[in-house]
Amino acid sequence: MHRVEPPKDLADLRRFHGHLGPYVVLGLRLGQYALERLGVAPHFGLEAQVRCAGNPPESCLLDGVQFATGCTLGKQNISHTVGHPITLRLREHNGGAEVVYGLNGRVVEEAVRLMREQGETAAVEFVCALRPEDLVAPVGETGR
Repeated sequence: MHRVEPPKDLADLRRFHGHLGPYVVLGLRLGQYALERLGVAPHFGLEAQVRCAGNPPESCLLDGVQFATGCTLGKQNISHTVGHPITLRLREHNGGAEVVYGLNGRVVEEAVRLMREQGETAAVEFVCALRPEDLVAPVGETGR
């Protein structure tokens, strides 16, 4: 497996969410990747739509997406739909460009297995070591 530096935001993400588990870090990485693919900065001019389970630990993904993209409940530019598979749709308001990504199911299964068998730290290290192309499952891209 290709080893990469963990996201620099992990300490801040831990303070924001309360702990680091695989789903919040998956949300962070998914959100960061979507921003990169759109070529936009976080916070304003964006809308995020997340589909995932309605309860923890899977719903912790929402905090990671909020942290990465700056799309928040307070700004009313993030929405959550309970369902599967996990997906993130990130859309620019101005140009209307958007990306839609899911998570690689095998990656999620391995992260959950590691969390159960070896603890959150092992699961987070696994998620951080993934190349973005191994993490995501492209669903669609429009615009630009």
